[in-house]
Amino acid sequence: MVALPWIAMGSTAVAEVVVDAEALAKLEGATGWPVVDVRGPAERSRVPIPDGRDLGPELDEVTGRVLVIASDDEIAQEAARAVESRLRTVEAFAVKGGIDTLRVIRPDLLPSIESGAMPGTYTIPTDTCQPGPALHTFSDEKK
Repeated sequence: MVALPWIAMGSTAVAEVVVDAEALAKLEGATGWPVVDVRGPAERSRVPIPDGRDLGPELDEVTGRVLVIASDDEIAQEAARAVESRLRTVEAFAVKGGIDTLRVIRPDLLPSIESGAMPGTYTIPTDTCQPGPALHTFSDEKK
């Protein structure tokens, strides 16, 4: 396990420092830690985090270490403090850079996507219950 400077200085809470992707990469097992998602509802629906937890009752089941993701680093840090205060057995790491950093450290969870990119083709099926050719296939290729 890598000793991080703020932990070595005797800090009682990991949440006191916002950590970036480089620091998280040095921590053993960080890629498997649960994610606490404290972003706003619009951001959560736009880019959902699979198995992401909010600050609700489901968080009480968590022990060990968690990553806290927010739209703002200060919000992530405040949420990490709240998690550590509420759950004494949890070390909460506020992630600097939010969802973009999560994409870097957890590519399995959030693959890199192009924002707003439409797929190259899309097929409208005739009916999901009837056999036959598709009604129309859209394509970005010019004819």
